[in-house]
Amino acid sequence: MLGYVNRYLGTASVIRALKKDYDTGYKRVNVVAQLKILQKRIELSRYMLEIGATALLAACLSMFLIFAEQQRGGEIAFGMSLIAMILSLFLSFYETSLSNKSLQIEIEDVYKQEAHKPKETK
Repeated sequence: MLGYVNRYLGTASVIRALKKDYDTGYKRVNVVAQLKILQKRIELSRYMLEIGATALLAACLSMFLIFAEQQRGGEIAFGMSLIAMILSLFLSFYETSLSNKSLQIEIEDVYKQEAHKPKETK
């Protein structure tokens, strides 16, 4: 859960930096493409957190039910916990691929800028 929160905060920080750059007139290539990816990442992070929290609650419920000698209920709650955590991890993998796509846009921008710089002579 801490990792998910950190990813969310990191994405939010990047969005704020892009907004600040935009407000000050700093020109960036593909700002719209970056913001679309970041918007999707924020949405995915929210789902990851919600599903991860559900998984944690279900795991706690399963422990309580086992403690209360409700073995079958504990097994069902634990199974639900595992399913929720697996779903959350799949969302995490997808969010990471979007993060990589966003970084690729930044790298391509640097390459384009470098290609247009005049060559230095020695």
